Amino acid sequence: MKSIATLSAICLLACAPTLAGPSYIYGGIGLLGPKLKDKPEHLTENLTPNLTLGFGHDFNDYIALETFFNYSATEYANEWNRLDDTKHEMSLSQLGFSIIPSTGEIGHSGIKLYTRLNASMVNAEMKTTQGYPIKNNDSGFMLDAGVGIQWNISKRFMFRGEYITNFADSSLDNFDFENSITYEGIQLALGYRF
Repeated sequence: MKSIATLSAICLLACAPTLAGPSYIYGGIGLLGPKLKDKPEHLTENLTPNLTLGFGHDFNDYIALETFFNYSATEYANEWNRLDDTKHEMSLSQLGFSIIPSTGEIGHSGIKLYTRLNASMVNAEMKTTQGYPIKNNDSGFMLDAGVGIQWNISKRFMFRGEYITNFADSSLDNFDFENSITYEGIQLALGYRF
């Protein structure tokens, strides 16, 4: 994971002199995370708000590229049976790139609609606590897609709301994203252009 972060930073710094449009940073929070598709009724689901940090560049009004880090987690517990103190926590850490095509600003409203395609390296962890913790880790790749709306509050600040979902993964053999687990949700983000 460290080598991908280093490679991402080197690529962005190497490309910086050739970038014509504005760059930006952003931070986001929301309800984007891993969840069981068929959750048993006796388990309660507690989705921890995800945290996202990113750096992007607008090449023109209609296309942007981003690199991002996202952390999300969901905890399950049996609250129907007070004698059962077993807890399950799924967490995902993503480091990836996004391509973001958009409509450009609609009129002079400061609003634009966009889609996103994310490719990320993922570290997935399942931790079960039954008196003592049992951890199951796996690393692989994920492809996510999303749609969103962006409001350019001023020349410097922007606000986003978006929905993201996973549609493919690779090498995450200990986690069955196709049949048992879903990764989707909404998030809000505030960005600053420089």
